[in-house]
Amino acid sequence: MSNKEPEQSNGALASFKLYTKAFGALDARAVARHFYEPALLITPKEVIPLPTAAAVEETYARIMGDMPRDYTRTEFRGLSERRLGDDLALVTGNGSWKNASNDDIMPFGMTYTLRRTADTWRIVVAAIHASDR
Repeated sequence: MSNKEPEQSNGALASFKLYTKAFGALDARAVARHFYEPALLITPKEVIPLPTAAAVEETYARIMGDMPRDYTRTEFRGLSERRLGDDLALVTGNGSWKNASNDDIMPFGMTYTLRRTADTWRIVVAAIHASDR
């Protein structure tokens, strides 16, 4: 994708990157717009049903409120998209929450399942797990 093309494209990975921008801005309402209804968030500690955009917003507001105070950004590596069909894809990779000193505060692996409805890819399942590194 060249710099002149719009952020939005036909790929699930491009939609995932828009979601990560919303998360990086700590904007739970914007994050919610990237989720399918219903959706699931799976973490090492729990499985959270997200039946509505309001539930996504509430859950992510809580996550963002519980983040380490020295969080400045999330860095991703090894992101890849694997199509499972015309309207279903996986986005996988690794990430790490970083502080101003560029230290890893919380490394993690991730597997997201996205579904395309019309021209928009939305997250159906967000699974956060141990990092592959």
